[in-house]
Amino acid sequence: MTNNWIDEENARASELAKTGTTNNNNAPLLVKTTKKPAPVRHIKSIYIQESHSLAFDKLVFQQKIAKGKKAPQLMEEAIELLLKKYDGSL
Repeated sequence: MTNNWIDEENARASELAKTGTTNNNNAPLLVKTTKKPAPVRHIKSIYIQESHSLAFDKLVFQQKIAKGKKAPQLMEEAIELLLKKYDGSL
């Protein structure tokens, strides 16, 4: 028993995907979205006061609940604000 029909169907599906046409115009189309790749990040060990650490952890938790920014994004935003304040540049 061979799987030629599977190969034929995969080839037909690939061709239809390239052209954007379907055999059934009423059928929903699968739309593939591509994620923007995350920037490369580097680990920087810093020592901060416990009160600052707790406040940052609380902020990260609040953002997680709100489906907002993650910790690395928040830290990058803080660094950008510091650079802006002290006339630095990226």
